[in-house]
Amino acid sequence: MKQHSLLDKLRRVLSILLNLAVVYMEPTAIRMSWEAVGDQTLTFYTENSNIFSAGVCLLVAVCQVWALISGRELPRWVKRLKFLAACCLTMTFLTVVFVLAPYYPNEGGVRFLLTESSMLYHHLLNPLCVFVSFVFLEREPRLSARNIPLALVPTAVYGAIALWANYQRLWTGPYPFLLVYEQTTRQTVLWSVGILLMNLFYAWLVWLAGGNRR
Repeated sequence: MKQHSLLDKLRRVLSILLNLAVVYMEPTAIRMSWEAVGDQTLTFYTENSNIFSAGVCLLVAVCQVWALISGRELPRWVKRLKFLAACCLTMTFLTVVFVLAPYYPNEGGVRFLLTESSMLYHHLLNPLCVFVSFVFLEREPRLSARNIPLALVPTAVYGAIALWANYQRLWTGPYPFLLVYEQTTRQTVLWSVGILLMNLFYAWLVWLAGGNRR
């Protein structure tokens, strides 16, 4: 059993606080989303990734408390789930800034998408809390590079369901690049490949920022 230094204990306490902050904010954010779009809430990657991340953050907080008591490290499988959550929310934040904001120039762009209603939590505060806690406070145990492609799984699953639902006319969007009947098949394929490649690049950056090396 490893004895943690004072700095390690401080990091764990801060990790617990940031993870619990996400757990605390998510019910408020999801209620705002539901009030705005009703049962369409769960058609959004943003809402799904934030719900998933809040669940992971609760698990991490519990495990960190146990780690403080027992002197053990955070279980690797829990760290792996936190990595997936950090990748999902980093994807959400950067897609808002670089992809979605240009679609809404007359509605305030980045300012509107990062500060209004539930978007303040889902697009800004939750992603920041999850990224900061993963990168600076939860550096152990280290993850191998084999974990990087796992970050594609949540995005690929959501994308497959969303594209199928749009093709079946069960959903409309909710993102412009999912509107399969308003763009060519080639555009849909290019968007899909581009988003997955972007997701993989972001996952590599998150993995690297978290202090992991080959």
